[in-house]
Amino acid sequence: MPGFTIHIAIAKEYAKKHEKEIKNIDEFIEGTIAPDYIPIESQYISKSETHYGEWGDWTRDDQIIYLDKFLKDKKEDLNTDYWKGYFIHLLVDDYFDRIYFRQEAKQAKANHDTFHNDYDSLNTEIIKRYHLEPMEKIKKYMNQIEDKPKYLQLEKIIQFIEEMSDINLTHQVEMIKQK
Repeated sequence: MPGFTIHIAIAKEYAKKHEKEIKNIDEFIEGTIAPDYIPIESQYISKSETHYGEWGDWTRDDQIIYLDKFLKDKKEDLNTDYWKGYFIHLLVDDYFDRIYFRQEAKQAKANHDTFHNDYDSLNTEIIKRYHLEPMEKIKKYMNQIEDKPKYLQLEKIIQFIEEMSDINLTHQVEMIKQK
């Protein structure tokens, strides 16, 4: 899963590219960080719950997000910017782990490592490139260090941000419902 910085960059780019769809950028970004922030804020709510899936050990390959379960949840309302942001977070996590950075994740897992240092190494450039203003409550999770990433490459992260910010939410919902 990408860190807060990548999620916020995607949200900002998505809102810019879909300005008629997103009315309240702050609400949208709040929804975008919610699946990762809620378990930090409350020890009684797990990432499995907030991600509508099964969260396992990073070193195993057993994490899954049930996007159809999210769409069936009575509280979700994709007419609001918060829930649009939440849904994009889930899509981004699913695509990041299962498809886009699959090989990098396998390599990190084989080394009993994570992407945390890579995120911290890439955050400075992402924050600068996308003019991000970290929210006070998550600022401490958006570390910036001068180090080279081991697994993730900036160019591929930028490409990922651009591609994910181009997605069509309506089309994604239709595809999930058809499965």
